[in-house]
Amino acid sequence: MKAIAAAIIIALVAALLVGIQQYRVIALRGEMQIETKSKDDAIKANTESQATITTLRAEAQRNADYQRDLTKRLQASQAKARKAEKNFEDLKRNSPAVRDWAAQPIPDGLRGKPAGGNKDNSGKGRAP
Repeated sequence: MKAIAAAIIIALVAALLVGIQQYRVIALRGEMQIETKSKDDAIKANTESQATITTLRAEAQRNADYQRDLTKRLQASQAKARKAEKNFEDLKRNSPAVRDWAAQPIPDGLRGKPAGGNKDNSGKGRAP
């Protein structure tokens, strides 16, 4: 009888230990699933961030290229304007017709207001 009681107690203790181990395994599986989901979410967010970074870098590169193009165009326009001004100055020096035309005063009706925005209301600033 004692042997049967001891065997039953040993069987109950063994069943209890197996149950505790099974509970731990189930708990670890749940934690692992949570960690795996968190890792997958982090990877997905990282992939989206990398795509955004790539897009922003490409846009920054396009903007830099556009800025370089605008700078080149501005420099070309400035060079063209300098050349035109030089050509005009050469014509004023060398061509009597252009020199006479350039020496003529601008008519009062075409002058307009000064660009500086000087408002002289005292009546002393400009002759009528």
